[in-house]
Amino acid sequence: MKKNVFKKLFNLTWLILAALLTFTACSDDDDVIDEIVLDGIYIMGDATAIDGFNPIGRMAVTKNEVLQEERASLYEKYIAISSTGGFSITQVAGAVRTTYGPGADFAVVPENKRDVEEPNVDFKRGSYIESETKFTVPTSGLYHVVIDTELKKVAIMPVAWGVIGAATPNGWGGSTQLTASAFDLNAMTFTKTEMELRGGDWKFRYSNGWKVILDTVVDLGGGDKGVKVNTNFGGAVNALVPGGDNIVNSAPGVYTITLSWTLATGHTATATKTADLPLTNWTGVICDAVGSGVSIDNASAIADPSSWGWGNKLLADAAPTKVGDVYTWKWTNIILEANEGFKLRTENGVAPTSGGANFDAGLEAVDHANSSANVDPATTGNLKVTTKQAYTITLTIDAANNDAKKIIIANAK
Repeated sequence: MKKNVFKKLFNLTWLILAALLTFTACSDDDDVIDEIVLDGIYIMGDATAIDGFNPIGRMAVTKNEVLQEERASLYEKYIAISSTGGFSITQVAGAVRTTYGPGADFAVVPENKRDVEEPNVDFKRGSYIESETKFTVPTSGLYHVVIDTELKKVAIMPVAWGVIGAATPNGWGGSTQLTASAFDLNAMTFTKTEMELRGGDWKFRYSNGWKVILDTVVDLGGGDKGVKVNTNFGGAVNALVPGGDNIVNSAPGVYTITLSWTLATGHTATATKTADLPLTNWTGVICDAVGSGVSIDNASAIADPSSWGWGNKLLADAAPTKVGDVYTWKWTNIILEANEGFKLRTENGVAPTSGGANFDAGLEAVDHANSSANVDPATTGNLKVTTKQAYTITLTIDAANNDAKKIIIANAK
């Protein structure tokens, strides 16, 4: 009898425990766990590959190009956007989520309202407001979306990457465009094959622009004003930096240049040398001396008509002479101003129509041992002399030595 009573009590105890466990489990399942979203500004919408508050859609704080320093209210995101559908920009601050759309003045910037250093392509800029109206783009592609929460301004630029610089085919005068892959919401590449990349510096930039201007009056202190966003990458091929220092190429050759973008990781680049450069034929290439250091007292000097707009321009005596693979240009009895800068370059700072390649040369090319004591002894920067007088300048380029340049500035005889 006692045994049966104990068994019944034991079974009852387990029934109570089971009920409690069931109640607890049901209670846990019935709890609603809120979605955890980090504070920040997010891009999302059916025109993108992002649906909801995905971390890969979160915009990043970026530099104000004016100071090349991060600005806490300035955000950017490179993202592929389809012309079908739209997207919104949503700010998360704790439990508050605010969705933004285009303001009344958000529109394509007319050509006559664009700064010369802004992208040379139709792009949109203006205010944003709290709204469920979506942002849209006219053409599917990669875009650069920028927003400043203090200025309450937004800009959306189509991105077509190119390369520019002394090492590239068009020099600093114009970009060499990279070819975009087929449109894809998650990954795109921009490539140039069989490109001659010479010794010198260069950069990536998109749509032939250096920056996008959101404001010109914000006082940054020290006389600096405005808010601008970089539209170029420098630094190094394997460590791209928005607005960074020029990339330096020390191995001239024929290259395949690739700039890759993915939604998850952003931009990465490669520069793969595929062949050596053929020897450059500098025959017939015209060079000039240009800058405030070129005196207007030279009978043939003229105001620099090129995009440089720097002081005066004076052509070399003639097209180069050639001995072996070495080409030589001379400026005989050129009058130079004291303590004023100048450079030697291909005429007007652009690539010649045939032969040669665009370049500009300064103190880094000077043979100081064989030059006048009046020449600035520095090894970088603009050419400069300490005494105004007539000089003879000799420029040589050794085509067999990767177009190595040497400048001798001697007192005129």
